[in-house]
Amino acid sequence: MKYKEGKSLADHLNEIQGIVDQLSGMGIKMEDEVVALLVLDSLPESWETLKISLTNSAKDGVINMEIVKSGVLNEEMRKRSQGASSSSSQSDLLTVDSRSRGRSEARGSKQRGKSRGKSNKFANIQCHHCKEKGHIRRFCPKFRNERKKGKRDENSDDDGANSVDEFNIVYEEDVVNLTTQETSWVVDSGATIHVTSKRELFSSYTPGEVCLETMNGTKLLLKDVRHVPEMRLNLISVDKLDEEGYCNTFHNGQWKLTRGSLVLAKGKKLSKLYVTEAKISPEIVNSADNGDTIELWHKRLGHMSEKSMAKLAKKKVIIGLDHVHLKKCVDCLAGKQNRVAFKSSFPSRAKNVLDLVHSDLCEPDVNVKSLGGVRYFVTFIDDHSRKTWMYTLKTKDQALDVFKQFLALVERETGKKLKCIRTDNGGEYRGPFATFCKEHGIRQQFTPPKTPQLNGLAERMNRTLLERVRCLLSHSKLPQSFWGEALLAAVYVWNRSPSVPLKYDAPEKVWTGKEVSYKHLRVFGCKAFVHIPKDERSKLDSKTRPCVFIGYGQNEFGYRFFDPIQKELIRSRDAVFIENETIEDVARKEVPSTNASQPSLGLVPPTPALTEVGEEAQHNQPEIVEQDAPVEVQPEDADDDGQPPAIEGSPVQMTRFGRATRRSTRYPETEYVSLTDGGEPESFTEAMNDEHKQRWIEAMQDEMDSLYENKTFELVKLPKGKRALKNKWVFKIKHDEHNRQPRFKARLVVKGFSQRKGIDFDEIFSPVVKMTSIRTVLGLAAILNLEVEQMDVKTAFLHGDLEEEIYMEQPEGFKKEKKEDYVCRLHKSLYGLKQAPRQWYKKFESVMGEQGYMKTTSDHCVFVKKFPDGDFIILLLYVDDMLISGQNVSKINDLKKELSKSFAMKDLGPAKQILGVRIVQDRDAKKIWLSQEKYIEKVLQRFNMDNAKAVSCPLANHFTLTSKQSPSTEKEKAEMDKIPYASAVGSLMYAMVCTRPDIAHAVGVVSRFLSKPGKEHWEAVKWILRYLRGSSKMSLCFGDGEPVLVGYTDADMAGDVDSRRSTSGYLITLSGGAISWQSRLQKCVALSTTEAEYIATTEACKEMIWMKKFLKELGFQQEQPQLFCDSQSAIHLAKNASLHARSKHIDVRYHWIRDVLEMKQLQLKKIHTDENGSDMCTKTLPREKFDFCRSAAGMTKSPM
Repeated sequence: MKYKEGKSLADHLNEIQGIVDQLSGMGIKMEDEVVALLVLDSLPESWETLKISLTNSAKDGVINMEIVKSGVLNEEMRKRSQGASSSSSQSDLLTVDSRSRGRSEARGSKQRGKSRGKSNKFANIQCHHCKEKGHIRRFCPKFRNERKKGKRDENSDDDGANSVDEFNIVYEEDVVNLTTQETSWVVDSGATIHVTSKRELFSSYTPGEVCLETMNGTKLLLKDVRHVPEMRLNLISVDKLDEEGYCNTFHNGQWKLTRGSLVLAKGKKLSKLYVTEAKISPEIVNSADNGDTIELWHKRLGHMSEKSMAKLAKKKVIIGLDHVHLKKCVDCLAGKQNRVAFKSSFPSRAKNVLDLVHSDLCEPDVNVKSLGGVRYFVTFIDDHSRKTWMYTLKTKDQALDVFKQFLALVERETGKKLKCIRTDNGGEYRGPFATFCKEHGIRQQFTPPKTPQLNGLAERMNRTLLERVRCLLSHSKLPQSFWGEALLAAVYVWNRSPSVPLKYDAPEKVWTGKEVSYKHLRVFGCKAFVHIPKDERSKLDSKTRPCVFIGYGQNEFGYRFFDPIQKELIRSRDAVFIENETIEDVARKEVPSTNASQPSLGLVPPTPALTEVGEEAQHNQPEIVEQDAPVEVQPEDADDDGQPPAIEGSPVQMTRFGRATRRSTRYPETEYVSLTDGGEPESFTEAMNDEHKQRWIEAMQDEMDSLYENKTFELVKLPKGKRALKNKWVFKIKHDEHNRQPRFKARLVVKGFSQRKGIDFDEIFSPVVKMTSIRTVLGLAAILNLEVEQMDVKTAFLHGDLEEEIYMEQPEGFKKEKKEDYVCRLHKSLYGLKQAPRQWYKKFESVMGEQGYMKTTSDHCVFVKKFPDGDFIILLLYVDDMLISGQNVSKINDLKKELSKSFAMKDLGPAKQILGVRIVQDRDAKKIWLSQEKYIEKVLQRFNMDNAKAVSCPLANHFTLTSKQSPSTEKEKAEMDKIPYASAVGSLMYAMVCTRPDIAHAVGVVSRFLSKPGKEHWEAVKWILRYLRGSSKMSLCFGDGEPVLVGYTDADMAGDVDSRRSTSGYLITLSGGAISWQSRLQKCVALSTTEAEYIATTEACKEMIWMKKFLKELGFQQEQPQLFCDSQSAIHLAKNASLHARSKHIDVRYHWIRDVLEMKQLQLKKIHTDENGSDMCTKTLPREKFDFCRSAAGMTKSPM
């Protein structure tokens, strides 16, 4: 039974229902779904669109008669009201409220406050009540009057009666408007699919995707959208959005669509319908061709936000970037994903440059240093221009140094003075920094405690830089130790990015007034083939080598690369980039896995073997990166629209002094300026661009003059079969004990790690003076009121004569004209050669022998000369530093003159500091103090313990450390791998070895777990650091008592929980201060306290005998020095050679003490435990006893 056009649809439905009833009477029951399908099948082809729509909208795919009946009757009325000729072009909307579907209102609602009179929008619409055209029943005057009288309409025709009884048909003015607007989309909670009548919205003509651009500029991709040509409205299905993971919020007449923290679309309520405005995304047309280009530029621009890229595309500044629609970027999520924002605000900007500067210091990761040990970076942001300068630092105390350089730079550029700087309350901005600001009239604004939002500009800048770094590292697959390189690349690109506060201008453009170029940008971490210059390869060698692109040139044009095979940093302008491949592809395709000499790439950070072709690595020290960072104050989830780095002009690169290489203008200029700890450049190029350039040139010239004067080398042609070693310049600024009067030193160092044993060297051992010897001599100098002078040998290693044939490349900056291809044939040793220390020592030993000095057999770096009149001079040598002590100043000066005849010497006057230990001598009080306060402060800063709460003892009683506390799971091991446990213990150990016997036991305990440290072990290390924070001013003091050796020994029975071995400890003093101490696990398990004490006493005795011999060689005879022990049974065992069950198993080597006592070389005496100063070397002590032990060791607060 087919339905014919023009026939009453109600009659047709009644006929079908009659047939169904007849069949039911015959016992044939038809399912409701079957009847509904029969009705749809009976409709002609002109109803095909409706049939598809009703079928697709059925819940769970099951259609019923109720839906079909309401749908077909609705469509009949629509066609009847519009007329057959305009069925697909009218702009009115019929909204149906089906009671059977449970809807309380029609798809339309009352529109209060609007005109309810006649409107031309209803000109062709017939009222279903009075049958007149020009209005709808809702606005029908006759209908209103009858309703007031309580009457109902009884004059409707059959079709009208059926439809009105079954449906509530409503035409609303605002809803009718929606049908004429292609950009309007109705958010329908009842729709199960997305529907549109616009074919052009589809990216492909399948039930698939439609990309919309919402009014806030974001892209919304609707999936599984159906095309219904005769549909009057565009529908967005709430149910479908929910299935796709979107969040729909309806509140106070507003609709908001979010996904995570991103707001994708918004809409408002019109006539009980939620409507949003959206248009077709223009890049759909070009998506196939433009997608790869967009993704590539996204990576080139350092993972810039979509909004900023859209601004660049709009300005047509990037060729090939017309429209921007980014897919979800995994690297951006890894680096930038945040929580939902609380509030967003954009504060006003300063009116003029340098009116206000924001600053903040940041440490990216306490466990990860960048190349060369860089740990921090600090930013300075001009509030008006949003230009930002970024400096990388090794320690926080460098903040003042870089601020001085920043201040000089910006004031010179602008001709204006800085008025105000806003920072947080960090210690780096207090003290000397605040004093400097006051002296220069710079007002400081500190944010209140725990309110970083008030310094939001700088805080947001640091955060956004790190987000960029994470994105770059995530995409490039480089190790985290490359964060410094990634930071340089990020700020360079960021400086050329649009900024919201600058109305989407780039800070570089605002600062310089010039247009920004993007032609040279490349994807960070991509694969690149770098050209090898002709003079660095043979005719048969490859002309290129695979590298990883890691940034842009700093003070020269070109790019920076990392060679994963040679582990070199390379600078070149001649390279071919493969931007769709990263470091993993280089490692997989270019590095043979079986060649041990070519380590695999990327998994191991560069080691000290890392070198750089042409000049040294950039990030070994603080680097100053001048950038323009337009960053506004935003909450956590805000887009990083503000971006920056600006790279200013820099001096030309010097190949030799007096001559400059002209630069090509093909590549853009960069403006990175580097600074190391205290302003020390890490390479020749950095020195040439440092503010102290002239001082560095003078220092290098002095070094070269020394080389020429000593005839260290001669220029020759490189013989066949020989190879020339490379070299580098090492720069150092040395300060006096007050950190003043800097001395600029430059040293030429050979890269001796490439030397081959048996060819380039044989023996390499060279002695250095022991710390015990230094303390002993200073102890004697204190009590005897001796002179203590200090000298330094300039270019000490240059004086050693070489016995092997070694060649070296010419130093950078000093290549001879017309002899650039020559090499240096070394006649004398240079720093960096493996045999250099040994050859220098042999030379110095021979010179001292000629002067009548004898080296002691106890320490070969201690030289003594005794004069007939009873005077003496003692010289201590530590490589090229020496201490000279004696009674007669004139004789010391004579020695200085003789040494100056043989070597280039520098007289430093009275000794102030050696090996990081500060020396303070009070001749009137006859005392000398040794302090490591500055070193300890740096250690605390390095491990972020400089603000930790201080404690009174180095190790608390609650610490019971065992190997069971070591990591047992892979996750725990991974966590501990991030903690610098070994580095911290090593730093503590150096302090303990030099001046801190009070931490000997604690350091000994934590050092037992270096191979597998756990969290509890790390807590113990931090406890020691907290103790040092509270006692950093403690120092060793010599001068009380007599120059007589006094020793104390003790043992802690079975102190080690794991091995049950005991701990031996001793403390030996001279002139009232400790000169030697030890805390060590015994090599065997002691079976009794007596045995443990006996072994400890033997170890102390060995050290006492060596000390006695050493003092004798210095001229201070010790008859029978006293060694105190608090174990009477151990003393009895040492003095009596008895053999019984409790001692017969003791190793014979420990019975050596019996011979020493029998020969009366020392006295072994009993001391009460409360008076034994060595107890702090073996166990944790109560506060009172620990203070006594420190006092016994001569430890007191430094008077400095």
